[in-house]
Amino acid sequence: PPSPRAARGRAARSCAGAMSDEWCTIESDPGVFTQLCEEIGVKGVQFEEIYDLEPGAFMTYDASRIYGLVFLFKWQQEEAPAETVDAADHGVFFAQQVIQNACATQAILSVLLNAPDALDLGPHLKEFKEFTVALDPQMKGLAVSNSEPIRKAHNSFRQQSSFEIVQDKDSKGEDAFHFVGYICHEGKVYELDGLKKGPALIGEAPPGDCAWAERAREEVKRRIEAYAQKAASGGSESGELRFQLMAVVANRILEAEKKIERERFLRQRANISLVSRGEDVELADDVDDDEAPADIPTFEDLSAQEVPALQAMVAKCTATIDEIGAQLEGEKKKRQKWEKENALRRSDLVPLALCAMRHLAAKGQLMPALEKGKTVHAKRVEEKKAAAAKAN
Repeated sequence: PPSPRAARGRAARSCAGAMSDEWCTIESDPGVFTQLCEEIGVKGVQFEEIYDLEPGAFMTYDASRIYGLVFLFKWQQEEAPAETVDAADHGVFFAQQVIQNACATQAILSVLLNAPDALDLGPHLKEFKEFTVALDPQMKGLAVSNSEPIRKAHNSFRQQSSFEIVQDKDSKGEDAFHFVGYICHEGKVYELDGLKKGPALIGEAPPGDCAWAERAREEVKRRIEAYAQKAASGGSESGELRFQLMAVVANRILEAEKKIERERFLRQRANISLVSRGEDVELADDVDDDEAPADIPTFEDLSAQEVPALQAMVAKCTATIDEIGAQLEGEKKKRQKWEKENALRRSDLVPLALCAMRHLAAKGQLMPALEKGKTVHAKRVEEKKAAAAKAN
């Protein structure tokens, strides 16, 4: 299927609903959604884009750390919509969408508010969940629309521009995109679409690691293939197909730091055990053993190990720390990139562009720069076409 990145740019520009225009459209992007959650007060989550929709797409993820999936697609009227179930009967938090432009945040909330209790929702969402527990889906949707912390965090990603684009009354406007969430609750996989009356039960989650996410992946792929067939048969106005799938997972920086800390505790215990046997070992890990995780071997357990086995354990810990450390640095760089991109999203660069154009025009360099830009752009387009042809 086409790359999910094709859904960016104009993604999430409009969703059905008609109550309030106080919510802006926001870009569908892992960095945007991660920071959105953090600004609401949620701790320990991030979003990861899923590029592969083939079996095994989630095998590299810790099953217990996938809280849900968020699926973006070009909205179309379903010919045979899935039947919905009563959210209260199934113990699922579900809120109907009653406002425009909020479907991205609503899908995210659907995942977060159905996550295990171990996830730290922060004070705002904890209070919100408690307040809305007895409300029906429509009232829950109204509660979302009236939540100032949620709306403020959402609108903080409003696109900044010195100009307001007003479409002609005869213009078809932009395509409508919509977000839905997928979760696993008590062994069942649900689709949470705020435009429907309730959750849609996808089916039982099969046994095995990441099995529920694989079941949701199958449903997403089925929908994409159905849209593609409809477009190919001329049943839609455009054969263009755009979508994006993201997983809501545990914060990878925090997870990596926990794993490194565990290896350091284990390495320190192994080194202390070696020192007690007269080995010349440097104790480089400055960690308080009283805070060691309960699942690592005790000193008594290690005393039964031979010196070579302990040395191998230390070497393995060191290698693991180095490997995870490299992953950690990669995650930190990704976060830094997200922060820069989000800062640009919140900045109005039009005055800068106009100022630069005026200076170029004053020096007689504007038109040459424009022609040079066209040439560079045309070259990039041809390179992409050549790369795509080579890949096929």
